[in-house]
This record gives sequence, structure tokens and C-alpha cells, in this order.
Amino acid sequence: MGADRWFGVGRSLAADPATAGAEACREALGGRRAGLLIVFASLTHATIEMARAVHAEAGGDVLMIGCSTSGEFTADGRGAGVVVNALGGYQASVRAVPRDVDDLYEAGIRAASCLDDVDAENRVVLLLGDGRSSDQQEMVRGAYSVAGALIPLVGGCAGDNVTQTGTFHFFSDGTDVQLLPNAVLGAALGSPAPFGIGIAHGWRKTGDPMVVSRSESGTIFELDGEPALDVYLRRTGADPALADDPAAFLNFATIRPLGLARRTGEDIRVIFAADPATRSISGLADTPEGAMVWFMEADPDRIVDAASAAAVEATTDLPSEALGLLVFDCCVRSIALGPDATDLAASRLHDALKPIPYGGFYSNGEIVRKPQAKGMHHLTVVALAFG
Repeated sequence: MGADRWFGVGRSLAADPATAGAEACREALGGRRAGLLIVFASLTHATIEMARAVHAEAGGDVLMIGCSTSGEFTADGRGAGVVVNALGGYQASVRAVPRDVDDLYEAGIRAASCLDDVDAENRVVLLLGDGRSSDQQEMVRGAYSVAGALIPLVGGCAGDNVTQTGTFHFFSDGTDVQLLPNAVLGAALGSPAPFGIGIAHGWRKTGDPMVVSRSESGTIFELDGEPALDVYLRRTGADPALADDPAAFLNFATIRPLGLARRTGEDIRVIFAADPATRSISGLADTPEGAMVWFMEADPDRIVDAASAAAVEATTDLPSEALGLLVFDCCVRSIALGPDATDLAASRLHDALKPIPYGGFYSNGEIVRKPQAKGMHHLTVVALAFG
């Protein structure tokens, strides 16, 4: 490691997945030799042929992690295709945990064990989680048990174009290329220069607080001693019949989240399912018993600015200009924003960072574990800046 650290981004919207992968990788490399590739691909392009083409373009012996998305973006725009982020001059080590490891805590431990191979002054663990798992927080807790309080965890969970059909991960430890459904990947990165981390969401509390009086993992059974579903329907003004239509409830609830009280603000908890039999509601991340929660509403200006705010926060305290950034933006945010505001958010991110390159994707959960942020987030934007 040394002054030759670099970060490159390539993007292709070619219809053929392998062609798109090769084109995006070629652009990201710019003739350089990479130590790690981080690949984001739309569900239409999340194939083994694409992953092999990316890997081959980089020489066929490079470390690689990546995942399917609900859309990708770079400074050149957004769309359905392939984005390749290439790094050089950093220490790197990778791990893959296949979906047949049902214990997400154990998956987090195994994914973060890549830290064993990295001993630089500044370290970070990048996690690409399973976007379909029912308790993503357990993965973060497992990884934290390895990383401890001083090494931040950052990343996002794979997307599936909001189809709820399943996600894919791309992996290579430098030899064979694998396509893994619903896996957990980890990459440890080390550098003599610091990494920067930013997080923002743009939502604000509304109404009176509630106490989570009974819950288990991501399922909330009671709020203030009442059945949680009854409270949710009443407080949001929803038609009670909504609970009997899973698709309609999902569309309604994803942009009417709960905020979980933290010392520095609120963690967003997206509600995605209701159980009329148990009168419960469910999200993807843990909402512990005894926690205080609020209903959240979007602050129109702040929610548009969340991506740029996270990026600026990530770069502000670096001793010199960032070499590049990874950005993880919740797929549900684009639903809440609508097409025009999503375009505006992308434009403001571009203006905030230019000329710094960046690559990102719309994720099924965002990860930051550091002293001011405790793990899994939703309806949130997370940025990792490379110094």
C-alpha cells in the first residue's frame, strides 16, 4: 500500500449481461491492475456469465464481491445494467457465506473473519447482506462480534428490483467465480489513510411516541400494550381491510415507517407485512421490546438531499480529497420520492461529489455500525469514502 491507491468506476447498460460486465470493468480499470472489484448488477444482469466476464476482464485472478440490485447509479446516471467499482493499492480480503448457513449471526462472524488477513492502520469491513433475510440485524451483530467497536461495518443488502423473488451475490477469492443466491459477503479493506462514513435519511418524527411492549426480532406484536397491527392501522388512517391484502399492505406500509429511538436520532424501521391472525406487523430489522418508536414522515427537502448529505458527511473529515465513494441507497426511497424527486436526488449527489467518482445501488437495507449508528437501517443512504 502507498501513494498508488486508486478508485475507478465503470458502468454499462448493454442488454447482454456478459457484454455489460466486460464493458463496465474495462472502464473501471482504465488500464490499471485492481486488487478488489465490487460489482452491482440489476436483476436482469445478475448472471454467472456477467460475473465471469467482469472477472476475466480484470485478469481472471482478482478478488471480487458483488450483488444484485434494485437499480445502480454512478456519476454518469442510473439504470438497469452493471456497475463495477475497482480498487487498487488497498489491503483487501474477502469471504463468502452461502445461504445454507441459516444462522445469520454465524454468517456475520464468518463474513467479518476477512479482517484476520488485514493489518493496516485504518480498516473497515464492507458487508453485502442477504436482502431477503428476516433478521438482518443478526448478521451485523455477528460481524460486530469480530470487528469490535473500533472497526466500522458499512454496506448494503442485495436487491431484487423490488420483486421479492430472491437476490444474488457474485464472489471470487481470486480463482473461481461463484453466483450465490441470498448469501452474505464480506470484504475487509485496509489503508494508511482513513475511510469516511456518512449516513442520512431525511425522515422526521410525527405524533406521540409508543413503547414496543412485545416483539420478537423484526416482528412487533404489541405497541403500548395493544395489538400492533390495530395501532398501526388506526394511527396511519388505513382501511382495516388492508391487512388482508399483502401486496396492498406492502405498498402502503413501506413509505409509512417507524422510527426507533437512538441517542443520535432515529433508525428507520420499514414495515412490510401484517399478520391478521396474530395482529402483528413485521420489518426486516430488530425492534426490541421496551424500545420507543414513532411514526415517521418524509421531510420533502431533506429526503431529496439525503444521498448528497451522506456523501458530504463521508468526505468532510478526510485529510485530503476522497479517491471515490460507494453509496448504498434504499430501494424504497425511490418509491417514496417518485421519479422526478429521485432524479433530483441523483443530480444533487452528482453536484455534491464532482469530480469524485462513485458507484452505488438501490439496496434492501443499509448497514452502518459505528459509535453513532447501531447496525441495520432502512429508507436511509449510507456512503463509504476512500481516502
